Amino acid sequence: MPTNRWMAVISLYAVLSGSAFGCFCFSTPMCSSAATPSDSSAVFVGRVTEIWPTREALAKEQRLPRIQMRQMLLQRWRGNLSPQEEQYIRASSEWDKIKFRYAYMQRVRFAVSEDLAGTEVHEVFTDSSSCGYHFELNHVYLVNSSRDGLRYRTGACSRTARAESEEAVEDLKALRARKSGAPLLPRIYGRISPSDLRADVLVRLTRDQNEEWVHPDAGGGFSFDGLEKTQYRLQIQDGRGTGERLIDLTRKGCFEAVPWFSDSWHVAVSP
Repeated sequence: MPTNRWMAVISLYAVLSGSAFGCFCFSTPMCSSAATPSDSSAVFVGRVTEIWPTREALAKEQRLPRIQMRQMLLQRWRGNLSPQEEQYIRASSEWDKIKFRYAYMQRVRFAVSEDLAGTEVHEVFTDSSSCGYHFELNHVYLVNSSRDGLRYRTGACSRTARAESEEAVEDLKALRARKSGAPLLPRIYGRISPSDLRADVLVRLTRDQNEEWVHPDAGGGFSFDGLEKTQYRLQIQDGRGTGERLIDLTRKGCFEAVPWFSDSWHVAVSP
């Protein structure tokens, strides 16, 4: 099964403290979640202008004694912490949780070029662990964040991505259409990885007696647009075999499919 970030983030490696943990998550395509925007979210396109503190600074700080780290966290994030959070950092004995939630936290600021949904913000918070999103200076991102106390937070499972990435391009179609007042009709789309793609791969979509089919493009992408809110059967086939999945669009704006081949064709489920 392929390791597409938006479908499942499974990373296991040592973070700055030297301890290891994993992050496993599923995320919802914007063509589905954009139908119900929330005031507690902030979705925008922006270029990263600042990341603070740096990962190098965070690595050094992990060696601080607990009392010094508590003081440093309270001073650094003053104004971004609720009174309850400040009291938790001062007094809690759950040191591992404090470190995980606050000691790896980074503030990322943006020059925002396009507000797409929810509240207008120009900075979000993430962390340097495997569950955070690792931004790079001067790159442009589609950012999907949600309110976290006094802050807006994003991470590896949020569908935040480089603006030119495949998933962001698809999500931007839905977000811009919704903002224009003409949301996209239901659609099914996806991409076959280069390792599984062959010239004879055919993608077929059926409903009752109706049938559509396409060959994936050179990059493995395919889509069926302007669909009805009903059930469809998506089938992938080539000379090696076939595989299919029943897809229910009655309550979804879209289905983002991830076909892969292992003895036969399979189609992963997006939420």
